[in-house]
Amino acid sequence: MADESGRRPVNSLVRQVDMLLRSHQEAEGEVPVLTEVADFAGGDATLDPVVLEVLARQLERAVLDQLGPQFNRLIEERLANALSARLETAVEELRAELVAGIDQMAREAVSSAIANTFSARLEPATRAPRPAEPASDAEPS
Repeated sequence: MADESGRRPVNSLVRQVDMLLRSHQEAEGEVPVLTEVADFAGGDATLDPVVLEVLARQLERAVLDQLGPQFNRLIEERLANALSARLETAVEELRAELVAGIDQMAREAVSSAIANTFSARLEPATRAPRPAEPASDAEPS
């Protein structure tokens, strides 16, 4: 929806506030400009409390509609930064533990292989040859 000049869309809340101000202006006369001093304490510038409540709720809803996506984006960015830092730390700790574990397993495997190789080579040499069994005098019949 565009305003009277056709330049840009007009928010329905802005349009309602504008209509309210125009009706109030028509009822009371001229609205002071920024260079004038307004004396609302002396005048009877009361608005309907129901209308004010409705406008307040609409304004709140409009502000939340505008800030909601920005708030969500900000939370997501902060959460992503915090999680990224913690995830990086956790991955680095896990990598260090894995490297240490693999190093330990490799050392144990090499030690075991060396021990098995030397024990297999030393076993036949350390065993004493078995004496030959004495031949029996009895001949099989």
